[in-house]
Amino acid sequence: MAGKPGKTAPRLLQDLLSYDPRFEERAKRNLLTSAPPHHDPDAPPTAAVPLRNCRHNFLNKEEQSLLPRPGEEPDHATVYKVASYCSRCRYHFDVVVDHRDNGERNDPCRRNNREFPLHHFLFQGEDGRDEHALGGFQTKPRTFRFSCSASPCPTDLSIRITPPRLSEQDVRTLTDRAVLRRRWEAAKLRAGDRADTIMARPVDAPDFLNTYLQDSLNPQKGKARIPLLNRKFLKTFGKDCDSILEKVGFTSAVETDDDGSPAHVWYLPKPPPAGHPLDSTEPTQRNLIEDVRYELNTIILDYPEQERLGARHVPMNPQFARHPMERALGCDEYPRVKGRTATRSANHEEDHPYYAGLGAVGDFADELLSFAYRRQMAVDEANAPYYFECLQDLAVGRGSESLQGEVAVLASQGCFKRSEVTFAYRYFDIEPAHAHAINDDHIIGVFRSRLADISQATAQESRRQLQIIGLARGSDTIKQAASDSMETYEQALSYLGMDKGQDDEFIPTMALMKTSENPANKDTVNRAIQIIAEERNSQRLRDYLEHGSMAPAAMDIGEAYAILQVNDRTVYLEPDILASQVQSLIESNPDSIPRIQEALTIVRQDQESRFGKSSDYQMSSTVDYPVETWPVGCCNIGNTCYLNSVLQFLFTIKPLREMVLNCEGNLQKLTPEALETKRVGRMAVSLARAETGQQFVRELRKLFDRMIRARTHNIRPERTLAALALTRGEGVDSVVEPDTVQLGLGEIGGLPVSGPLPPPTKADSAMGDDDAAKAPEHDKKGDNDDAKSDTSTTAMDLTDSLNVPAGATPSVPEPPSRPPPIPPRPQASADQGFKKVEEVARQQDAAEILNNVFDLLSCAFEGESTLRDGEQLDLIKKLFFSDVTTVRVTNGKRASKSDLQDNVHVSTKDRDRTLCAALDDEFGSTELEGDMIKFELFEEAAPIQIINVRRLQYENGRPRKDESHLALDKVLYLDRYLKKTKTLSEEQLQALRDDQWRLQSELRRLDERRRTLKETDFEKLDLPSVLEETAAWVETAQTEMPNLFSDSIKTESNGLASQLGQRAEELRPEISELHGHMDKLEHEIDAVFENCKDHPYRLHAIFIHAGSHSGGHYWIYIYDFQNNIWRSYNDETVKEETEETIFRKVQRVHPPTSTGIVYVRADVVDEYTQAVCRNPETKDVEMKDAEAASGQVINMDTEFGNIEVLDGVPKE
Repeated sequence: MAGKPGKTAPRLLQDLLSYDPRFEERAKRNLLTSAPPHHDPDAPPTAAVPLRNCRHNFLNKEEQSLLPRPGEEPDHATVYKVASYCSRCRYHFDVVVDHRDNGERNDPCRRNNREFPLHHFLFQGEDGRDEHALGGFQTKPRTFRFSCSASPCPTDLSIRITPPRLSEQDVRTLTDRAVLRRRWEAAKLRAGDRADTIMARPVDAPDFLNTYLQDSLNPQKGKARIPLLNRKFLKTFGKDCDSILEKVGFTSAVETDDDGSPAHVWYLPKPPPAGHPLDSTEPTQRNLIEDVRYELNTIILDYPEQERLGARHVPMNPQFARHPMERALGCDEYPRVKGRTATRSANHEEDHPYYAGLGAVGDFADELLSFAYRRQMAVDEANAPYYFECLQDLAVGRGSESLQGEVAVLASQGCFKRSEVTFAYRYFDIEPAHAHAINDDHIIGVFRSRLADISQATAQESRRQLQIIGLARGSDTIKQAASDSMETYEQALSYLGMDKGQDDEFIPTMALMKTSENPANKDTVNRAIQIIAEERNSQRLRDYLEHGSMAPAAMDIGEAYAILQVNDRTVYLEPDILASQVQSLIESNPDSIPRIQEALTIVRQDQESRFGKSSDYQMSSTVDYPVETWPVGCCNIGNTCYLNSVLQFLFTIKPLREMVLNCEGNLQKLTPEALETKRVGRMAVSLARAETGQQFVRELRKLFDRMIRARTHNIRPERTLAALALTRGEGVDSVVEPDTVQLGLGEIGGLPVSGPLPPPTKADSAMGDDDAAKAPEHDKKGDNDDAKSDTSTTAMDLTDSLNVPAGATPSVPEPPSRPPPIPPRPQASADQGFKKVEEVARQQDAAEILNNVFDLLSCAFEGESTLRDGEQLDLIKKLFFSDVTTVRVTNGKRASKSDLQDNVHVSTKDRDRTLCAALDDEFGSTELEGDMIKFELFEEAAPIQIINVRRLQYENGRPRKDESHLALDKVLYLDRYLKKTKTLSEEQLQALRDDQWRLQSELRRLDERRRTLKETDFEKLDLPSVLEETAAWVETAQTEMPNLFSDSIKTESNGLASQLGQRAEELRPEISELHGHMDKLEHEIDAVFENCKDHPYRLHAIFIHAGSHSGGHYWIYIYDFQNNIWRSYNDETVKEETEETIFRKVQRVHPPTSTGIVYVRADVVDEYTQAVCRNPETKDVEMKDAEAASGQVINMDTEFGNIEVLDGVPKE
C-alpha cells in the first residue's frame, strides 16, 4: 500500500459532502479520491473546494438503507448501507460499509482501539467510469472503492454516485410554462371540446407523476390504466413526455374502445416487490421509482406554497443522512479538540490545508492528529517531509504541548520537513527549484568535492544534509554516498563521479583523479572498478586492474559528445543548434568529417533515447522584449507594489511626464510673497510643504529619466522617492539615499571586507513586521533584495514552529561551542528609518498614494491662475480634477454645491455587477431625512477619470474585503452623469434620470430583501444556511441528547427540524431569483441612456489587488493606445496580457479584483497617453572605484521622526 496517501473516515466524509462530479473535469482532480495538493505557505491561499461545487444536503432513502443502530458495534458479519440523495443537486449517494472478515483481517477499527481508533481509507479503484460516453462521466453511475489501511481491519467501503434520474431537460419538459402552453394548445387540437379549458400549472406534472408512481408502488385495482385522452393527463403530459414516462417504467398500448375506435392508453410501471437493501448490487426498477419520487418531492417543494394549492402531493420528510453515515463509518463519537463539539461544516468553512494533508479534519483531538500522521507515514513514506511539516506546524498552531513533544521526538529520530530539504539543497549551493533537473551524480559530486577541504565535524554535517536529500529524493545512491559505504554498482559509479551511460574508457581517468587527490584512496578506487567490471562483465576493466592499461575501443557516447564539443550530455540539445555546431566543426576541420558525422549519429541516438525525438520534446522559453520598445519594470523595495503601480500609471500620462522631466522652469518660487496666496487642497502651502513637493518632483524626474534611458528591463526606485510618496508632512530636510549607504562587512586596515552578510534580523527585513514573522527564514531578504509585497495572512500562524536563523540548520542541532563573530552592520540606522516608511506603506493603498502625489505635484509647481476658494489651477487640476455638483431637493426647492474631485468612489455591494451600475448608485437619487433627495452630477468632467472601488467593508464590526467582480466596458459614456451633453439639455437629461431613479428605487427594495436573506450574525452563513444548521442541531439534539428537552418541549419540537429544512429550501431559490431580478433591473436602468453617447471615455488602466482585507499584492494593467495592446506591470515584470485574462472573473479564494479604474476622454487618448517612452543609453559607462564616503550615514529615525502619516485604512 506504500506510495498512496489515505484519508481518515471523517476526512473522507467531509470531502464527500462537497464532491461534485459535474465539475470534476474542470477542477482537474477528483476531490473524493485524490490527495489534496501540498500546501505552500508562501503561495496565495486557494480554496480546497471549488465555489461552484454543491455543498450536499444528504437525506436518507429509508427503503433502500440498512442503517446502524445508535451505540451498535459491528461484528464479523456486519454490512451497513446508507442510501441517500442530495436535496440540492438531486444526485444519489449509496454508501456501503462492509465489516465482514477477510482472511486474517478480522478486527475492525473502533473507538476503543488505541492503535486504530478510526478507519483510514485508501482509494482502490473505480467502477462505471466511461470517459468516452456522451456527456463524459457525469451521466453514468460511478462506484468508488476504498479499503481501510489498518492491517487487522477488514472494512471495505464503496460509494456509488448516481446522477439525477430526472435530467434538467426532463424537469424543463415537465414544468416550463412555455412548453406547458404549447402542450395545452396541442391537447385542444387533438381532443377538441373534450380538452381542458385551463392550462396545466408547472407543479401539476411533477404532482401527477408522483401520484402515479406512488400508485405503482402500492398497486390497487382500477388505477393501473391511464387513457391518453384523459383531460388532465393530455394537457399535462401530452405526447412530448413519452420518453420520461418510458424511462421510469410506463408502458403504452393501443386498445379498442367500446365504440370500436382505437384508444391510446398508458399503464403504470410494475416494479418488483420490496426486497432487502443488500439483495442486489445494482438498483432495481423499484429503486428507480423510489429515487424519482424523492426527486419529485424536492422539485414540488421548491414551488411556493400558494402555487401548490390543490396538489395531491403529500410531502415526504426524509431524515438527514449525515449522522447515519458517521455511525456506519465508525466516526460519530471520536475525541474532539477542546471547544469543538461537531465536525466543521463542509458547507461554509474549510480547515487549514495541513489537516487535509494528514487526511484529518480540524476538530480532531491531538491523539487523533498523531494517529492520522502515523497512518499517512505508513502508506506514503515518499511524502514524509510534508506530513512531518503538517504535524509540526499544526502542533505549534494549536499550542499543543503533547504534539510538540511528539514532534521533538520525531525530529530527534531523523524526521524532517520540506524547509529542511530546501536548506539541505542550499547547503550544497543548489537552488531547490532546479533540483528536479539535477541528477544524483551531480549532487554527490558537489558533496565529494568539499570533503577534501573541510574538517571532520563539518564533513559529518555535510553527510547529514546529503542524507536528507537522499531520503527526500528516494535515492539509494545518494543515501549510500552519505553513509560512505560501497557495495553496489550505483555506489561505485557515484564514487568515481560517473553515470551508467559513460563507457569504460573514462574509468582510468577518473581513477587517476581520485588517487591523485589522495593516494590513500587507491584501495577504494580498485574496489569501485572491480564492482563496475563485474556488473558490466568488462574484460577490459579486469585487464586494467591486473596490468594497469586497456586496449583501445570503438567510439563511445562520451567521446562522441566530446568531439562535438558538448560538455554536458545530460541536457537536451536543440536540433537546429546541434546542426549549426556540427556545420561549424566541419568547416574548421574538413579532414575530420567522417569522425564528426559518426559522433553526430551517436549523439542523436543518445538524445532520442533520453528525451524522445525532437518533435516530442520542447524546451520552455520566455519572451524577451526589446528594451527599445518595451516599458521598464520597477523593482519592489518593500511593501511598495502599489506605489510601483501608481508610478507606472503616472509615467504613461504624457503631459504630466513632460512637466516632471522639464520641471525646473515651472517650479514654484519659494519667496514668502509667492507662497502667500498659494492654496492646494484648500490649505495654504507653507515653505516646508513646497520644498517637500519640489524634492519629490526632482526624485520623480530622476526615476522617469531612468525609465526612459535604462538599458535593462527593470530599475529600482530610490527609497527617497518612496518615503516622500508615502508620507505627508513638513520639515523633511533630507532623505537617506540608499545607494550611498555602505554595504558589506566594513573595513579592516582600510581595506573592504568581502563575504556574505550575517543573517538579517526582523528589523532588517524589507517586508512588513507580519511578513517577516511569517516568511520562512531562507526567504527573508535584506534591504538590498527585491521582495514582492505580500502581506496576506494565513488561517493560523504555523510558520514560527522553529525560530531558525538564516544560514543555520532548521532541525535540532547541538549547540555550537562558541558563537561565530558577527561584523558590524553600518546601514542599520538607515534601515530603521525606512522601516517606519514601510510600516506606513502597509497601511495605504494606491488611491491614497495617488492623492498624496497630486498634492505634492501641485505644491511643487507654480499655478496658472486661481479657482474658487483660492485653489490653485495647474496641470494636475486640468487633467484629473472634475467639477462635481451635489444637488439637494427639499419640497421642490433645489440647492447646489460644487466641489473639485480627483476621483469617484463606487461600491459593488457584495455582488457581481457592471461599472455603470455601480456609478448609477453613486450619482443616483438618495433619500435623506426630512424628505430630502440628494444626487450628484458632473458640472465639468476631467479628461482623465479615476474611479476607485470601495473594497474594504465591515460586517459585524469586522473588516473584510468585498471580492465581487466589477465588469468593465472598454468605452464608458459619461453622458448620464453630466449636467448637460452635446445633444441633450439639462431638462431632457433630468427626465431620463427620473425614469432611471424609479427603477433604482425598485432595485434598492430588492437589494434590501437580498441582504435580509444573505446577511446574518453568523459569518459566511446566509439565512437558509442558518436554518439548515439549526435543523441539523435540533435533529442531533433530539437523537443524541434526549434529556435536553422536557416532555412538553419534545412534543412541540416534533417535526421542527423538517420544517426548518423545508423553509431553508424555500428561501434558497428566492435568493437566486432576487439576483436575476436585480440583474434585469440593472440592464433596464442601463438601457435608459443607451442612446446617450456624446461623451465617450476609453479604458486606460486598471489597478488590481489580490489578497484579503489585511494584505496582499498590487499590480496594474495599462492599455497602450499607440500599439493597441494591454500590458501587465507587476513590479519588475512588464509583459503583454490578453483581454480575456484582464476582464474575466477569477474563481478562487481571494481573487484579484479591481481597486482603481482609469478612463481617458476618447478625443485626447493619443495626446494625453503614451505607454512606451524609451531611449536606452548606448554608450558604455566607465567603471571607476567608488570614493570613500566622507560623511556619516543619515539616521532616518531622526530625519523621519515627525513625519505625519497619511490617514487611511489598512492596505487591502
